[in-house]
Amino acid sequence: MKQQLRHLALDIGNVCIRIAPELCLKMLGFDSIAAAAELIQLERQFECGRMTAKEFQARAVKMFRGTISPEQFQQAFFAILREPVPGMEELILSLPARGIQPVFFSDISDVHLELTRKMFRGAEAVPDGVYSFKVGAMKPDPAFFTEFERRFGAPCLYVDDRKELIEAARLHGWNAEVFSGADQLEKLLFPEA
Repeated sequence: MKQQLRHLALDIGNVCIRIAPELCLKMLGFDSIAAAAELIQLERQFECGRMTAKEFQARAVKMFRGTISPEQFQQAFFAILREPVPGMEELILSLPARGIQPVFFSDISDVHLELTRKMFRGAEAVPDGVYSFKVGAMKPDPAFFTEFERRFGAPCLYVDDRKELIEAARLHGWNAEVFSGADQLEKLLFPEA
Protein backbone atom coordinates (compact mmCIF):
# COMPACT_ATOMS: atom_id res chain seq x y z
CA MET A 1 0.00 0.00 0.00
CA LYS A 2 1.35 3.38 -1.07
CA GLN A 3 1.98 5.90 1.73
CA GLN A 4 -0.15 9.06 1.47
CA LEU A 5 1.99 12.16 1.14
CA ARG A 6 1.57 15.13 3.47
CA HIS A 7 1.09 18.45 1.64
CA LEU A 8 3.33 21.50 1.94
CA ALA A 9 1.68 24.81 0.92
CA LEU A 10 4.50 26.66 -0.79
CA ASP A 11 4.50 30.31 -1.83
CA ILE A 12 6.51 31.09 -4.96
CA GLY A 13 7.78 34.69 -4.71
CA ASN A 14 10.83 35.00 -2.43
CA VAL A 15 10.36 31.39 -1.33
CA CYS A 16 11.10 29.50 -4.55
CA ILE A 17 12.05 32.36 -6.91
CA ARG A 18 13.53 35.67 -5.86
CA ILE A 19 11.35 38.49 -7.11
CA ALA A 20 12.18 42.12 -7.85
CA PRO A 21 9.02 44.10 -8.61
CA GLU A 22 11.00 47.29 -8.05
CA LEU A 23 13.24 46.37 -11.03
CA CYS A 24 10.16 46.08 -13.25
CA LEU A 25 8.94 49.49 -12.10
CA LYS A 26 12.38 51.04 -12.64
CA MET A 27 12.54 49.58 -16.17
CA LEU A 28 9.16 51.19 -16.84
CA GLY A 29 10.33 54.58 -15.56
CA PHE A 30 8.63 54.70 -12.16
CA ASP A 31 10.57 56.14 -9.24
CA SER A 32 8.27 54.76 -6.53
CA ILE A 33 5.55 52.21 -5.84
CA ALA A 34 3.11 55.08 -5.23
CA ALA A 35 3.76 56.44 -8.72
CA ALA A 36 2.92 53.02 -10.17
CA ALA A 37 -0.34 52.54 -8.21
CA GLU A 38 -2.54 52.35 -11.32
CA LEU A 39 -0.30 49.74 -12.96
CA ILE A 40 -0.09 47.71 -9.73
CA GLN A 41 -3.89 47.70 -9.47
CA LEU A 42 -4.11 46.50 -13.08
CA GLU A 43 -1.59 43.73 -12.35
CA ARG A 44 -3.63 42.58 -9.34
CA GLN A 45 -6.69 42.25 -11.57
CA PHE A 46 -4.61 40.16 -13.98
CA GLU A 47 -3.28 38.00 -11.14
CA CYS A 48 -6.90 37.39 -10.06
CA GLY A 49 -7.76 36.09 -13.54
CA ARG A 50 -10.00 39.01 -14.49
CA MET A 51 -8.27 39.49 -17.85
CA THR A 52 -6.09 37.55 -20.25
CA ALA A 53 -2.36 38.15 -20.67
CA LYS A 54 -3.06 39.86 -24.00
CA GLU A 55 -5.65 42.19 -22.42
CA PHE A 56 -3.33 42.97 -19.49
CA GLN A 57 -0.42 43.85 -21.76
CA ALA A 58 -2.59 45.98 -24.06
CA ARG A 59 -4.12 47.91 -21.17
CA ALA A 60 -0.74 48.35 -19.47
CA VAL A 61 1.01 49.56 -22.63
CA LYS A 62 -1.87 51.99 -23.28
CA MET A 63 -1.19 53.59 -19.89
CA PHE A 64 2.22 54.71 -21.18
CA ARG A 65 0.72 56.62 -24.13
CA GLY A 66 3.18 55.38 -26.71
CA THR A 67 6.36 55.74 -24.65
CA ILE A 68 6.97 51.98 -24.40
CA SER A 69 6.37 49.11 -26.79
CA PRO A 70 4.60 45.84 -25.94
CA GLU A 71 8.01 44.14 -26.09
CA GLN A 72 9.52 46.60 -23.61
CA PHE A 73 6.60 46.09 -21.25
CA GLN A 74 6.89 42.30 -21.49
CA GLN A 75 10.63 42.44 -20.80
CA ALA A 76 10.03 44.56 -17.68
CA PHE A 77 7.18 42.31 -16.50
CA PHE A 78 9.32 39.19 -16.92
CA ALA A 79 12.17 40.89 -15.00
CA ILE A 80 10.12 40.59 -11.79
CA LEU A 81 11.22 36.94 -11.55
CA ARG A 82 14.97 36.82 -10.93
CA GLU A 83 16.51 33.44 -9.95
CA PRO A 84 15.80 30.45 -7.72
CA VAL A 85 16.21 30.96 -3.98
CA PRO A 86 19.45 29.15 -3.00
CA GLY A 87 18.93 25.55 -1.94
CA MET A 88 15.21 25.46 -2.71
CA GLU A 89 15.37 23.55 -5.99
CA GLU A 90 17.25 20.66 -4.41
CA LEU A 91 15.06 20.63 -1.28
CA ILE A 92 11.76 20.71 -3.18
CA LEU A 93 12.91 17.98 -5.57
CA SER A 94 13.75 15.76 -2.58
CA LEU A 95 10.43 16.11 -0.76
CA PRO A 96 8.11 13.59 -2.50
CA ALA A 97 10.54 10.73 -1.78
CA ARG A 98 10.53 11.88 1.85
CA GLY A 99 6.75 11.79 2.22
CA ILE A 100 5.87 15.43 1.48
CA GLN A 101 4.14 16.70 -1.65
CA PRO A 102 4.85 20.39 -2.29
CA VAL A 103 1.88 22.36 -3.64
CA PHE A 104 2.28 25.90 -4.95
CA PHE A 105 0.06 28.34 -3.02
CA SER A 106 0.63 31.68 -4.67
CA ASP A 107 -0.66 35.04 -5.84
CA ILE A 108 0.55 34.79 -9.42
CA SER A 109 -0.50 35.26 -13.03
CA ASP A 110 -0.57 32.43 -15.52
CA VAL A 111 2.30 34.17 -17.37
CA HIS A 112 4.57 34.26 -14.31
CA LEU A 113 3.59 30.69 -13.38
CA GLU A 114 4.68 29.47 -16.80
CA LEU A 115 7.97 31.37 -16.43
CA THR A 116 8.43 29.97 -12.90
CA ARG A 117 8.04 26.43 -14.23
CA LYS A 118 10.83 27.16 -16.75
CA MET A 119 13.17 28.90 -14.28
CA PHE A 120 12.69 26.77 -11.17
CA ARG A 121 13.84 23.18 -11.62
CA GLY A 122 12.13 22.28 -8.34
CA ALA A 123 8.77 22.81 -10.08
CA GLU A 124 9.21 19.29 -11.50
CA ALA A 125 8.19 18.02 -8.04
CA VAL A 126 5.18 20.38 -7.83
CA PRO A 127 2.53 19.08 -10.22
CA ASP A 128 -0.31 21.15 -8.81
CA GLY A 129 -1.18 24.35 -7.03
CA VAL A 130 -3.70 26.90 -5.83
CA TYR A 131 -3.24 30.17 -7.70
CA SER A 132 -4.86 33.61 -7.49
CA PHE A 133 -5.60 33.63 -11.22
CA LYS A 134 -7.71 30.49 -10.75
CA VAL A 135 -9.24 31.31 -7.35
CA GLY A 136 -10.19 34.84 -8.44
CA ALA A 137 -8.82 36.32 -5.22
CA MET A 138 -5.52 36.98 -3.50
CA LYS A 139 -4.19 35.80 -0.16
CA PRO A 140 -5.33 36.24 2.62
CA ASP A 141 -8.85 35.94 1.16
CA PRO A 142 -10.49 32.96 2.93
CA ALA A 143 -11.40 31.51 -0.49
CA PHE A 144 -7.70 30.80 -1.01
CA PHE A 145 -7.40 28.68 2.14
CA THR A 146 -10.74 26.99 1.50
CA GLU A 147 -9.72 26.01 -2.04
CA PHE A 148 -6.49 24.46 -0.78
CA GLU A 149 -8.34 22.46 1.86
CA ARG A 150 -11.00 21.38 -0.62
CA ARG A 151 -8.36 19.95 -2.92
CA PHE A 152 -5.65 18.74 -0.55
CA GLY A 153 -6.86 18.99 3.05
CA ALA A 154 -5.02 21.15 5.56
CA PRO A 155 -1.27 21.29 4.80
CA CYS A 156 1.33 19.94 7.20
CA LEU A 157 3.00 23.37 6.82
CA TYR A 158 2.59 26.62 4.89
CA VAL A 159 5.59 28.87 4.23
CA ASP A 160 5.54 32.39 2.87
CA ASP A 161 7.90 35.35 3.11
CA ARG A 162 5.09 37.72 4.16
CA LYS A 163 4.36 37.80 7.88
CA GLU A 164 0.78 39.06 7.47
CA LEU A 165 -0.08 36.05 5.30
CA ILE A 166 1.38 33.66 7.87
CA GLU A 167 -0.70 35.33 10.58
CA ALA A 168 -3.84 34.94 8.43
CA ALA A 169 -3.06 31.27 7.86
CA ARG A 170 -2.63 30.70 11.60
CA LEU A 171 -5.99 32.35 12.23
CA HIS A 172 -7.39 29.85 9.73
CA GLY A 173 -5.91 27.07 11.88
CA TRP A 174 -2.91 26.21 9.71
CA ASN A 175 0.62 25.40 10.81
CA ALA A 176 2.47 28.28 9.14
CA GLU A 177 5.91 29.86 9.36
CA VAL A 178 7.63 32.88 7.81
CA PHE A 179 10.17 31.54 5.32
CA SER A 180 13.83 32.48 5.85
CA GLY A 181 15.67 29.94 3.71
CA ALA A 182 16.00 26.35 2.54
CA ASP A 183 17.86 25.26 5.69
CA GLN A 184 15.10 26.63 7.93
CA LEU A 185 12.41 24.89 5.83
CA GLU A 186 14.32 21.60 6.01
CA LYS A 187 14.41 21.86 9.84
CA LEU A 188 10.71 22.75 10.01
CA LEU A 189 9.76 19.73 7.90
CA PHE A 190 12.21 17.27 9.42
CA PRO A 191 12.98 18.42 12.97
CA GLU A 192 14.18 14.95 13.96
CA ALA A 193 16.89 14.84 11.27
